[in-house]
Amino acid sequence: MSAAARGRAEARRAAERDALHLDGDPRHESAFPSQALESAEPREASHISCWTAGETGVHAIPIEAGLELFDACQGAASADDTSAPLVWIDVACPGEPEAEFLRDRLRFHPLAVEDCVRGRQRPKLDRYPGYFFLVMYAAAVNPARERMALHEVHLFLGRRYLVTVHDHKVAEFGEVLARWRAEPAAFRTVGVLAHAVMDTIVDHYFPVIDHFSDRVEEMEAGIFEGRREQGGLEQLLNVRREMTLFRKVLGPQRDVVSTLLRRDLPFLSADLTLYFQDVHDHMMRVVEEIDTLRDLLTGAMEAQLSVTSNQLNITMRVMAAWSIILMAMALVAGIYGMNFHIMPELAWRWGYEWALGMMLALGAVLLLYFKRQHWV
Repeated sequence: MSAAARGRAEARRAAERDALHLDGDPRHESAFPSQALESAEPREASHISCWTAGETGVHAIPIEAGLELFDACQGAASADDTSAPLVWIDVACPGEPEAEFLRDRLRFHPLAVEDCVRGRQRPKLDRYPGYFFLVMYAAAVNPARERMALHEVHLFLGRRYLVTVHDHKVAEFGEVLARWRAEPAAFRTVGVLAHAVMDTIVDHYFPVIDHFSDRVEEMEAGIFEGRREQGGLEQLLNVRREMTLFRKVLGPQRDVVSTLLRRDLPFLSADLTLYFQDVHDHMMRVVEEIDTLRDLLTGAMEAQLSVTSNQLNITMRVMAAWSIILMAMALVAGIYGMNFHIMPELAWRWGYEWALGMMLALGAVLLLYFKRQHWV
């Protein structure tokens, strides 16, 4: 390949990489919306944390000790092999050093590591030799902007280890860690830990659904009560866009949970099937509620357009009525304003009063007629 061709290829790849990181640009709506609504949130500083369960409970440990336990987990015979400790390694805001750590030290497949670093991945479950790679999305309401924020979460599930990778702070991880510390005996396998993470993420969808429901109800009330708010239609469109992005995440993620139930996964024992079934039920409920809210929002948009059209019709009716009244009065003025020399009323003593009276009489009759027709 010539130097010019290589230069063009590098420029094309750079443009593709830039395009993948454009948040909120309507020209890139076809890309999967990883963080399209959270660009105002600060990113975490890159760091790696590690926790494990010991005899005295669950504690954070140095990364060197965590790597030793991770290597020990590689030799576990099964997910129930308690001779190897359960280890959770969390990688926040991965850059190139963290990518090398995942690829070279933890020996994860380069394709999975690339997905973690580049982001904007569709929810999926991939099987690699010795572990599974899972992509999910956590959702929350940004209180400062009153908008939904999506956080892409990547999970590597081995026999006795869980590795999570994310760009922004995920509050669900703190809740899972608190539950693990409170009941370490309940978290016997990585399947229990994976279920806790997935269940907590899905449970946090319901406050987002409530947020959308409140906004839709508020906008519906404003429409039917006749409140004219500046940018009302724009607010409807913004909420619809957020809900569409959320639905775009929920559909594939529901399929991922269904796949977990159908496949024979090493970390998913028979006693955990019911728990993952509960997660699947919650996912179905969230999808159904977001579909219902989208239908309500579509109805609200149609009502908004109908109200606007009706208000425009009323305005045009009023303008047409007053135009007819003024045209009738202008007709009398136009007749007596003609430049003819012989017009009997021009020499009449009461001609001026007669013309004004005729104009007022015509205007009053027409105004009364239009009032009875409810035009004015």
